[in-house]
Amino acid sequence: MKKSSTGAGGLSRKLSAILLSAVMLLTGLALAADNSIYIDQAGDNATVTMNQDGGGNVVRGLPGAGTSNSTPATIYGDGNQVSVSQVGSGNTLKLGINTNTAVGQSTVNYTTTGMNSNATIQVGNTQTPSSANTINVTQSGNGSTANVKSIGAGDTGTINTAGGANNTAVLGMQGDNITGSITVTGGGANTVALDLQSPGGTATVTAAGATNTVNVQQTGGVNGHQATVDLTGSGNTVGIQQQGSAGDNIVNLRSVGSSGTFSINQNNR
Repeated sequence: MKKSSTGAGGLSRKLSAILLSAVMLLTGLALAADNSIYIDQAGDNATVTMNQDGGGNVVRGLPGAGTSNSTPATIYGDGNQVSVSQVGSGNTLKLGINTNTAVGQSTVNYTTTGMNSNATIQVGNTQTPSSANTINVTQSGNGSTANVKSIGAGDTGTINTAGGANNTAVLGMQGDNITGSITVTGGGANTVALDLQSPGGTATVTAAGATNTVNVQQTGGVNGHQATVDLTGSGNTVGIQQQGSAGDNIVNLRSVGSSGTFSINQNNR
């Protein structure tokens, strides 16, 4: 899809039309058990806010563009502010923010409360010198999955999981001087994974609870990497691998509990 060149007024009208279509769709599904919102938006500096309350909520792309709920809702442009809130069980979010210039600076805030939610968020299209995109995810409940990816320099990604068990948080980032952070509080059998490909990447994992699995991998660059992991509980497994061509790699690991297995591999190749 080509990026829109409409002005602020045209963008507002287009966005209003899309949201109106979503409202009409929701009205037609008033007797159904779930809510669906379809998004395909082009333009810069848009503010998009979506709130869903009920079981089986879905945010995804336009019907006919893919199969089932696997088609991502797409927003093209820079400087966009997107907020999504889903309350209920079995929520689905498929969201792509495509930034195509060096401006970037889009923000995505996602909050889900309930069980068995599934969120996939991808921000950025190509690595640019000063993207500075921000992604914040907060999930509460059991059996939730958050899979976040970003491409762009100076990006910041944060996932907070609280009050549940069997949750999965995956954060993959690519770009210069990026920062990734995952916090897990409460529950057991939670899985955390960070993969940062960056010169000068910084990764932070904080996990409180039992049977947590943490995997931090950082590759690329000449400035080295920093990783901080703080665990509280028992039965934790941690794997950290940091590789750079010349810089210093730093790992700070703290654990309180028993039966923890830690594996750290660092090199400058």
